[in-house]
This record gives sequence, structure tokens and C-alpha cells, in this order.
Amino acid sequence: MTKAICHRILLAVSLFAALSVSAQQSNSRGSAASKDTSMNKYLGSRKDTTMSHKILLIPFESKMLMSEIGKEINAKTHLSYAAITSELRQELDLAMYATLRRSCVTVDLLDGRQRSDSMLAFIYGSTSYSYDIVPGTAPDAGSKDKNHTGRYINNGQVEVPVDYSERFMNVSLLNPNLLSILSARYGTDTYVFINELDIKNVDNNATNLSDETYRRQVVVHYSILDNTGHYVSKGVATTYFPFSEDEPKEIGEKYFTAVGRNLMKNYIQGLKADKLKEEKKK
Repeated sequence: MTKAICHRILLAVSLFAALSVSAQQSNSRGSAASKDTSMNKYLGSRKDTTMSHKILLIPFESKMLMSEIGKEINAKTHLSYAAITSELRQELDLAMYATLRRSCVTVDLLDGRQRSDSMLAFIYGSTSYSYDIVPGTAPDAGSKDKNHTGRYINNGQVEVPVDYSERFMNVSLLNPNLLSILSARYGTDTYVFINELDIKNVDNNATNLSDETYRRQVVVHYSILDNTGHYVSKGVATTYFPFSEDEPKEIGEKYFTAVGRNLMKNYIQGLKADKLKEEKKK
């Protein structure tokens, strides 16, 4: 056997061995991927919940800011109160958009190429607000108005009960065609209404935040509806930030994102609850 023939045989054997190893590795990857049940479950749940939806994000009206820190922000930034409202509104919208778009296509009416002040005015004119009990919380158990008449008798005197129930600002539709109009224009099937933003000074029980007596609480009132007008989720999303923070941009970048994650979590839970109800009907 010549050296040339031996060399060819060795090359053929080497090539066959390499192809066999490659095939084994390929099969191994495919097998591992198919058996990765945790990843498949994750992708499946995302497909069943958020990834198949397209969201229209609707920021709160400027009049729906309830802030106790305007004076402090003004002293820090010298912004007018109208400018402070605009900054906080913009920062909250950016934080919400950044969170939502990670899971599904999101249209933002306050920023980007879909920005539309006229559409926002149309939406605000087609909706109204009501102060409703936060879902999952019980009405005030201490109410003396047992008959729910809006009054009760105390020592022979008619009195109006004080309601300490946890409530939030909810949105309702005045224009029954609003959602169909929005769906036709933007191709959306989910509508995230940011109804109100509250920033309050509250007792600071968490010593790791600061040495101040108070800290700030962010409360975002929201409603999430689908194309049928069904409330997928509604209520409040909250977080806290240090008493010393007075820059709107810093507040937005550091803390509004936490509210966005909270809202997204509630949205996914709402979708799963709706899916479970549908499965039970079947």
C-alpha cells in the first residue's frame, strides 16, 4: 500500500469521525433543548399572556397629579409647578413604556412617532373617573351604615359614615366606541390607562432609606382594559423613595421603573386569572 493511499484512508477516517462527533453534539443540543421544560414552560406562559398582545399606553391627565413634594422640587430645580407636572408625567410614561415593551408591542401616545396630543384629548373627553374600592381589599368593616343608605342613626342623630376603605381612581368609558376606534387606528387589543399619580410624604419605618423622619410614597392608579371593555387588571401600584430625592428625572429613572414592574406583574396575573375562568367554563 502506497503512502498516498494510506494518507487518503486516514483522511477519510478522520472526516468520518469528525462528522460522527458533530452529529452526536447536534443531537445532544436538540435533545437538551427539547427536555428543557422550564424554558418551554416560560416561553409558553409568555405566549399565553403578554407576548400575543399589543398595548396602547395612555398617560394620566395633567390635572390628575396629587403631589406633596412640589415645593421641594421647585426649590431644587427652579421649575414651575406646570413644568414639574410635565416632567413627572413624562418620566412616569417613559418608565411604564420601558417596562411594558419588554414583554409586548407597546404604543406610547406621549412619546415617539405615535405621539398625539389630539388623540389624548379625544381619549380624555371619552372617559370619566370614579373612586372605587381597590380589588382584593374589603370594604370598611367598621362602617355603621349597615343598610348602605349613606347615613345612619347615632344617639338619635342622623350621621354620614366615614369610609376608610382602600380606594383608587378608576376609569370608565363614556364613549362606547372608544376602544374600537383605538383598535382600528393602532392595531391594539389592550389599553393601559394611567389614571392618577400620587406622591406623598409618609412615615419612614425603613431605616435603610435615610435618616429623615419621612420618606416618599409613589401611588399609581391604573386600569387595564381589553377590546371588549373588560378590566383585565385595575388598582394601584406603589413604591417608595428617599425623602432627600427631589429631581424628577432621578425619581423617574430610579423609582418609577419599580412601579412599572409592579403594574406588569398585576397585568400578567389578571391575564392568567381570565384564562383560568375561560378554562373552567369549558
